[in-house]
Amino acid sequence: MQESSLAILQIADQDRQILHSQQKLSQIPDKRAKVRANLDKVDQRLKKVSQDRSLLKLQVKLRERLIEVENKKIEESNRRMMEVSNQKEYMAVQKEIDLATRTIRKVEDQILDLEERVEPFDVELAEVEEIRTQEAARFEEQDKELAAEENKLSQTILAAKKEIETLTSKVGAELLAKYQKLVARNLTPAAVAIDDAFCLGCAISIRAQIFNEIIRAGQGECPNCRRLLFYRPKGEPASTAG
Repeated sequence: MQESSLAILQIADQDRQILHSQQKLSQIPDKRAKVRANLDKVDQRLKKVSQDRSLLKLQVKLRERLIEVENKKIEESNRRMMEVSNQKEYMAVQKEIDLATRTIRKVEDQILDLEERVEPFDVELAEVEEIRTQEAARFEEQDKELAAEENKLSQTILAAKKEIETLTSKVGAELLAKYQKLVARNLTPAAVAIDDAFCLGCAISIRAQIFNEIIRAGQGECPNCRRLLFYRPKGEPASTAG
């Protein structure tokens, strides 16, 4: 096989490698999203538990502030009690104290109830945080693997493009132009080696007359897909140049 023919076949192999690597690269975002999905699910649960717990804690805090307000009312009423001058004023102030006291007791009961409702959330929150730690570690490990795969594929593409640049100088201008025209039509590989009457590009049988012409000339094109076909006898190494 001539050097030009061998070079174009090697270019086709590199283009196929590039396409294959690019397809794998395009799949990595979906892979990363699937890996991230479990962690996102745990984060959503953690957020929900935290919000529910925070809401209960806020209600407790608001009631504690209410108790502070009522205690100040009692202090103020006790101070005024020292200044009353008649029974009527005394009864009015005492009523204020009794009302504030009842309010405090009622609110304290509410706080106890809320704190009991907070406890299960404390337990669940601790459990979810532990699960989140495990999922985060798992995601980090798998994400590193995907990043390594991504880097490897990028390096493969870069190396293939450099190899194509080197091989291009070994191909005749006319043959290279034909090849590049086929590549522009998204035919990959655009050139294939055959050893029988069968196109390895489009999987179509080639008529005997055309196949014989390809054998005599060493090259030709598929009558169906127009790929470049190069005859390589069975057993001839791919690296052999005539």
